[in-house]
Amino acid sequence: MRLHAMCAAVLAASPALAADEPNVPPLVERFLVEGRLDEGEQALRERIAAQPGDSQAKYGLGIVHVLRAVENLAQNLHRYGLRSQSPKLPFVRLPVPQNPKPEPLDYLKWRAVLQQLIDDLETASASLSAVDDPNVKLTLPVGMVRLDLDGDGTATDDETFWKVFTAVAWRAAKLDENQKRFPIGFDAADVHWMIGYTHLLRAMAEAWLAHDTEEFFNVTAPVFFAGAASPPDVLGREENAGGFNVDQFADAILAVHLMHFEPVEPERMRAARKHLLTMIAESRKVWELALAETDDDREWIPNARQTSLTPLTVTDEIVAGWKQFLDEAEDVLEGRKLIPHWRVKGERGIDLKQVFEEPRTFDLVMWAHGIAALPFVKEGDLVTKETANTLSRTFQGRFVVFAVWFQ
Repeated sequence: MRLHAMCAAVLAASPALAADEPNVPPLVERFLVEGRLDEGEQALRERIAAQPGDSQAKYGLGIVHVLRAVENLAQNLHRYGLRSQSPKLPFVRLPVPQNPKPEPLDYLKWRAVLQQLIDDLETASASLSAVDDPNVKLTLPVGMVRLDLDGDGTATDDETFWKVFTAVAWRAAKLDENQKRFPIGFDAADVHWMIGYTHLLRAMAEAWLAHDTEEFFNVTAPVFFAGAASPPDVLGREENAGGFNVDQFADAILAVHLMHFEPVEPERMRAARKHLLTMIAESRKVWELALAETDDDREWIPNARQTSLTPLTVTDEIVAGWKQFLDEAEDVLEGRKLIPHWRVKGERGIDLKQVFEEPRTFDLVMWAHGIAALPFVKEGDLVTKETANTLSRTFQGRFVVFAVWFQ
């Protein structure tokens, strides 16, 4: 892989050059493409101390912190031997190298992994929140960014953020050498997009840590991690070579059976709701800024008049539909609208705000049955099927895909 590095001597002689000259890569770029996040953080902090108004350096620092959160999670997954063929679920779908000698993993260590992710994302959010320049621009070759995924101190050509991104988001297309750089022109709208994602991921992690999931972990962790203690060998297990796998089917049934979680840290559920509300607020800021843009420069979140870097096309109708979804989601989280349940009749539904604010034992089967929903059932305005149908038509049946992109 070619490194797109800038001259350190020039930077030392003229620290403002990278921010002012369009043909000079930003300071953060060489540290990202060489996979040296720690050195990049130090250099950016020094730049910000010397030039507090350098919004590009502040943006770069925020991106370094975002990538560090990804890198730390990947290293933890590698440390405990994440299996390449394990189910691709949130937080355990990063493409880390196989570890032939994983460290032992237990329940408390796994909770510590999620807590570190929360802390890292909080740091990233705080850094990004310091970027207050509405005209900030930071163009980076995302396809060339490297991360130390296995924690050996070196970010190799096989340890790229592009590999992580395509594993999490979508399949990588065949690209030529120039396209592999995948340059993105990160602007002010993308600052809020990143901040919103830090809140979404923190909400998910906080909601999980709010509950006692130890029994569930002890049985399911060996499916994901070689370092987790496995059930007795008498049960047997075959590696999945494709097609139907009876072991995985049995694991799935047992996992559903064990989804009976007592809330042990209820304040985390309340924190999760706040994160989701903040994510909604950040998404509104994304579109406020994106809709005001008149350029068309390698946009990650484009308006209807800009060119998308993805195979998806944004229209005015899709933006309006997303805004409608944000309003609806906020109403649900604030208890102004209720979620229908198939067994709850009349103008009654589930108050999701109360679910977060007054958490009770979570049992998946009992929720599906309806008995677990009863303490949260109230009379009021419901989210209707018409709303869901409208969103489905607006997004042409791909609402989830757009939601992952828009966040």
